[in-house]
Amino acid sequence: MALEECKKQAEEYLSNWRRERADFINYKKDESRRMEEFLKFSTEGIIMELIDVIDGIGVARNNLPDRQGGLPDSKELKEWTDGFDSSLDKIDKFLEKFGVEKIKIKGEKFNPLLHEAVEVQDKDGENIVEIRPGYMMHGKVIRPARVKIIK
Repeated sequence: MALEECKKQAEEYLSNWRRERADFINYKKDESRRMEEFLKFSTEGIIMELIDVIDGIGVARNNLPDRQGGLPDSKELKEWTDGFDSSLDKIDKFLEKFGVEKIKIKGEKFNPLLHEAVEVQDKDGENIVEIRPGYMMHGKVIRPARVKIIK
């Protein structure tokens, strides 16, 4: 009888050990996924600060004298414009390395998950016009695009 009890107890211990082992393996997988997710979005704060800088560069570029109709085209003005465009392109490529992309506006309809309406105009057709670009990071909206809706 003692041998049967020992076998039964050994099987119970083995069963418990297997269950705990499976739980531990699942725990490790869950932790690994959580760590990947953490690392994926750990740069979000820095990226948001960089996006504010990008906005400033965009404002400066759009307020160059040729954009305001103040000065005729000149070589120097073109160099400034090209410099701004080149810098913005490099920053966009940098952001892509971190899974950040601009929210597309052209040809899209208003989507409250992606866009923030700041103005609505009644006109023929239904389009949206970008006021401020929005950004997604790894498929998650980190800043909605501000848009004007033209109905």
